[in-house]
Amino acid sequence: MHKCEDKSAQASEEALRDSIESLPADLWFTITRDNGSENALHQETEVPSYFCDTYSSWQKGGVENLNGLIREYFPKKSNLDMITESYVKEIQEKLNNRARKCLNYLTPNEVRG
Repeated sequence: MHKCEDKSAQASEEALRDSIESLPADLWFTITRDNGSENALHQETEVPSYFCDTYSSWQKGGVENLNGLIREYFPKKSNLDMITESYVKEIQEKLNNRARKCLNYLTPNEVRG
């Protein structure tokens, strides 16, 4: 997770690139994206991208599930201007240490371990 300075394609792509560089390359096979303008620079990322069909959020179920978990900490209409990058990282660690049914009740950190 990264705090983006705005909703631009450039800011989104930089945040995604930071995520890619922070993890081992063998964890990145593909990226599933929606059709928003924030993904306009998808070709700048070395990981192959696939796009969901319009209004087909179930095609990226894992992302939608994670978005729901993130919303527990940052409800819609939250003022994110005062949120620091370190707080975002703190929330990321909490989520990465939370057991998931889809991971056979292991945490993402345990699976990556």
